[in-house]
Amino acid sequence: MNAFRRRLLQAGLAGAAVPVLHAARAAAPAQNAAAVSAEEAALKAATGPGLAMWKGGRTIALDLPDMQGRLHGLDELRSSVTIVTFWATWCAPCRQEIPIMSALADRYREKGLRLVAVNDAEAPERIDAFLTRLPIAGLVLHDRNGTAMRGWHVVGMPANFVLDRKGAIRLWHLGGMDWTRPAIVDAVTALL
Repeated sequence: MNAFRRRLLQAGLAGAAVPVLHAARAAAPAQNAAAVSAEEAALKAATGPGLAMWKGGRTIALDLPDMQGRLHGLDELRSSVTIVTFWATWCAPCRQEIPIMSALADRYREKGLRLVAVNDAEAPERIDAFLTRLPIAGLVLHDRNGTAMRGWHVVGMPANFVLDRKGAIRLWHLGGMDWTRPAIVDAVTALL
């Protein structure tokens, strides 16, 4: 078993979801609705309809520049509960979730909730245009070459992780999720 597959299994990712995910990606480009639906189904099979307990070990470092080029790391957020989301402008579920996660982070900011939105290797102009339409109440980081995505073993988007105040990943989800559901909000705010 290769190290990547072992890491996915340790993280609680159902082994059956991985081949389905790769088959969906290989079947057609991301713009193809059928491929996107198959990929989304595979991701939902991995973690279920909501946030799942993280079983993948320690939190990987995340040191990336923001949109102005300033370097940021998770250490700056150690005293906060942090939602880390890996996203892209072309990802339909990402576009649906980001405004909701942003509102959630804004609503619970005084209690210590933060949002870190890690964009996957898109051109800064494209990210800026997106942020003009859908501002994010949080820190937007630019993973210019996908290194952070690979380091966090992200196999699909959106990929969401919830870190506790000590910086440990406690919850995660792959694929689109309804962030307005009380069970999701309660799971996040229980860490505050």
